[in-house]
Amino acid sequence: MKSLKAKFRKTETHSAQREQARSPLPPTTPTLPGGTTPHKRKAPPPPKSPRQGTQASPDLHQGSIQCLLPDNSTSPSPAPKIQHSFPDNLAEDEEVFEEIRRLRLERGHLLQKIKTLEQQQNSTTTALEELSSLRECLRQAEAERDCLEVVLKELGGVRLSDTTCSTDDMLDFPGANRLLSKRSQCTEAEMPPDNPENSSWEQMNSVEHLCRQLEELTAQNAELVLKVQMLEMFEKDDTDFVPLTVYDSLKREFEKLQQQYNKATNSLNTAEDPGSEDNTEVSEVESKEEKKQKSLQQQLACAHAELEELRKEMKLGIDSVTAGLAVNQFRAEEKEPSSEMLRLTDRVKELEAELAEKEEAWNEGVNESDKTQQLNQKVEELEEYLQVKEKEAQDLSESVEYLKKRIQELELALEEGKGDGEEEESANKLQTRMAELEAELTKCVPREQLDEVQVTLGLQLDQLARERSELALRLNQALLDLERLCPPPHTDKEDSDEDNNKPEQSESYKPSGVLELLSGRTLTAVLEELEEASQPDMDELNDLCGGMKDCVENALQMKDAEPQAKHQEALSAIMQQLAETDNKLQAERALCEHAHAEVARLKHDLLEAQQGMISKEEHEKIKVELQHSLEESQSAVSAAQEALSVKELELKELQSQKAVKLDMISKEDHEAQRVSLQAEINTLTACLADLTRKHEKTCTEVFQVQRQALFNKSERQAAEAQLLTVQQQLADLQAQSGHIQQLHQDIQDSKGIIKEKDHKITELSKDVFRLKEALGALTPPMGLSSSAVSAGNPGQQLALQNRVSALTQQLQDWERKHKMVVATYRSHLLAAVQGRMDEEVQALLYQILRMTQNNQSY
Repeated sequence: MKSLKAKFRKTETHSAQREQARSPLPPTTPTLPGGTTPHKRKAPPPPKSPRQGTQASPDLHQGSIQCLLPDNSTSPSPAPKIQHSFPDNLAEDEEVFEEIRRLRLERGHLLQKIKTLEQQQNSTTTALEELSSLRECLRQAEAERDCLEVVLKELGGVRLSDTTCSTDDMLDFPGANRLLSKRSQCTEAEMPPDNPENSSWEQMNSVEHLCRQLEELTAQNAELVLKVQMLEMFEKDDTDFVPLTVYDSLKREFEKLQQQYNKATNSLNTAEDPGSEDNTEVSEVESKEEKKQKSLQQQLACAHAELEELRKEMKLGIDSVTAGLAVNQFRAEEKEPSSEMLRLTDRVKELEAELAEKEEAWNEGVNESDKTQQLNQKVEELEEYLQVKEKEAQDLSESVEYLKKRIQELELALEEGKGDGEEEESANKLQTRMAELEAELTKCVPREQLDEVQVTLGLQLDQLARERSELALRLNQALLDLERLCPPPHTDKEDSDEDNNKPEQSESYKPSGVLELLSGRTLTAVLEELEEASQPDMDELNDLCGGMKDCVENALQMKDAEPQAKHQEALSAIMQQLAETDNKLQAERALCEHAHAEVARLKHDLLEAQQGMISKEEHEKIKVELQHSLEESQSAVSAAQEALSVKELELKELQSQKAVKLDMISKEDHEAQRVSLQAEINTLTACLADLTRKHEKTCTEVFQVQRQALFNKSERQAAEAQLLTVQQQLADLQAQSGHIQQLHQDIQDSKGIIKEKDHKITELSKDVFRLKEALGALTPPMGLSSSAVSAGNPGQQLALQNRVSALTQQLQDWERKHKMVVATYRSHLLAAVQGRMDEEVQALLYQILRMTQNNQSY
């Protein structure tokens, strides 16, 4: 770099001296190759740092050309004279220009390489920092993994039932710890189906899932640790940077591991939270019975599996006990394995019996749940049937009322028909009857009053219908109150409490008779209220029926009498309809009575089923007692485990002592064997260390080779990608340059068109003016008549008028187009001033500026 700067300064001094020698000559220089024009020579500016990336070469090129850029203002006329007079100076200037350009390009490339190296160094530092952060995260993950393993061990501890079996007798057995934990889980599984049972099995399933996840995480952590160790070894051997591909892959793997770890911790927290478990279990038990059945099936399957495991472990324990204690000298100890075998067999039989009892209880619970479901379905069907029957009864009551009214009308008509029959017997009576009818007709009410009475009766009937609907609503409300007062149906939780607490059935629901009395009182009260409310309505209905009878009699007296046969036929048809409606009413009443009896029977069954439930306070007390007993059993289990560990230690010591007594090896031989074994162990460890060192060395060499290959591949891919991007950019620039040239051509064309339009507009305006003058000259003078003028040359006048109209139309079109072009130019200028220019226009303007700058530079 220093030699290049010195050379550059020498060239600058030579150029300055030549300028001073040529001072009397004109200050113009010839055009240089590459598109430069003659200009005044200036001192070159100091070298500037090129831009990063692809912009370094154009900037250097532009900076190098700025030294020799000419002024366009100077006239190029004396150039050929200087070119003929100073050919040596021109050749030297060209050489200096080429050398300066080459040096600046090299300087730009060197600066670009320096910046890339700095970026790579920064990337290595960032990679080292992220590696340290990854190590810290791995340490934290390992610590949390250890904590999770401890928690899982605690969760997978011993769970005992209320009745603690004889654990002290089993403490001398070597595999008692495993058998004890399995037995405690099995006894807890054999408890009655309650909410904590489902939670325990779900928790065990979740714990197994978490254990699998932890194993996967430990394997992945081990892989990561190996990778980090390899990276550390590589950093110790080589100080070069890490490739970006390896770093990105490591980062992605770490993010995946972190997500898996977060999921595992969240699931473990949800599994460890007892309050949330209780809430979710209660909601699941109360909402879904299918889950309960599935959990019971899972419990049965787990119980069978645990029984098989117990049998296998029993066999293994018996074999180990017999193998460890089969000594011919101690006959007294031969009895202990047989007693332990008997205890284990008894325990297995007890577990099988409890499993059978649990299956029977589960089947009974399923049958009871099926019965309750069937009862609930029957109650729902009966309620729907009662609603349908109530609607049918309402329709029948309406039809009965209508038929009663019709019967009253027909009876009145029949009475009048009988009077007509008597008139047939005696004509005298008919005449007198006719006279009486005429007298009554003179006294009867007019038609308008009759219509008013009918309207008032219709209004009263509508009011009665509304009152009847209100009474029906009150009846429905009373039925709802009765349902509300009735005891609620028992749930699955109450079924489980019924199975758990059978001796407390008689004390829990003594107030069932009180509920029955309350329901009976409410029914009687509702019936009395309905009767009292319906009594004034019935009285009003009877009064209205009487008034209707009078009105109908008065109305029929004003009409002609009908024959008696028609009245009898109508009366017989109505009687038949009444008989049919009576039969239907009786059938409906029987069905209603049957439905009421079925409802009463179902209520009685429901009360009998509810007698087995207990109150919430007693349930809470029992729950607290069970929790206390569970805590006591857990404390007893912990004490038993401690005692078992002590006994196992004692057993191991006794077995070692027995083995020493049996073998009777001397201490000197034992020490000699121990020393020889220790020497062999040391030699083997040394060989192992050498082999591990060689293995690590080979691994590092392989890793270096792979890394170099990956680095070369990444560099090749990056170079190919860069070449593709450069080609793409070149194609885009070519396309943009073509587009911009096309736009320039369009702009020039539009400018020429605008000029032509302006020229045509001026010519058209001149033609219009001439035509107006010609028209003024062609107009007839004041003395001449218009007829003479029109007769002179009418064809020429019409042609001139047509031409004038066409020219005015063309003028208007050109003006409109000119205004549109001016408006677009103004809108673009206003947008540019306000800073909200369109992206396309802005890109085009930038492209035009670049092209002008390139043209000036070349």
